[in-house]
Amino acid sequence: MNLTAYFDESGTHGGDLTVMAGFLGDARQWRKFEKRAAKLFNRFGVNVFHCIDVKRSDKDFRGWSVDRKITFIDEFHHIINETLECGFASVWREEDYEYYLSLPWPNKARRDSRYALLYRACMAATIDGVLSVSRWSEGHEPRVNVVLESGHRNAPDVMRLYDFFKKRLGDKSNKSLAGLTFESKEHCLPLGAADLFAYSVYGQEAGGKPIGQPKKPLKSDSSYAGNLYRIPLVRDTLLSLYEQGLKFASGDHPMSRDH
Repeated sequence: MNLTAYFDESGTHGGDLTVMAGFLGDARQWRKFEKRAAKLFNRFGVNVFHCIDVKRSDKDFRGWSVDRKITFIDEFHHIINETLECGFASVWREEDYEYYLSLPWPNKARRDSRYALLYRACMAATIDGVLSVSRWSEGHEPRVNVVLESGHRNAPDVMRLYDFFKKRLGDKSNKSLAGLTFESKEHCLPLGAADLFAYSVYGQEAGGKPIGQPKKPLKSDSSYAGNLYRIPLVRDTLLSLYEQGLKFASGDHPMSRDH
């Protein structure tokens, strides 16, 4: 059973809030999503989706009315609701990350970047998501591939984390981890879904204004299955990650030793 999680971020380039969000599905679900999303994009004349472009009426969304934007976003959400298994959004405030950085770090301990910590949270949620779906966890052992948008300056941090855990899992990694890849939104429709989720969560958390007010009930409201999950990275969580980092640096953590 091959599963794929696509994640995108919002706010990691500065600001008081940072989000990474995305969706998990199996190959059949992603095929359905891509087929329906491609038809939607063709119908509206959209080649590449960036939620910020919708907000700013830029690029493929230049000249769009508010009603057209709302209809397109609603249809996109509706397709996501009807095709994908679940979604996760990791969230934190900059003041909490500053707290994490201010802790007494020894020289050998590594501080994770904002991007890497968000990835940690999303990966943990993804694993929990796999285990919570009986047809995945009780069938052939699932293997998870993770896809992030290419070009982020902290991508090497994520690659380092992935390689570290893959190495420490040893032979088990070949059964559970199918790979970490980086794609562009120009060639990867699922990253558009992750972008929409991340941007929407960021707007809700930051108190941003909506694109506009719909004139009729939204299809996506009626099709939502309650399968989106918020993962707050608060100080208690960051303190635990800090303590784990100290154990890794000192060699006291089981995963810091060779087997």
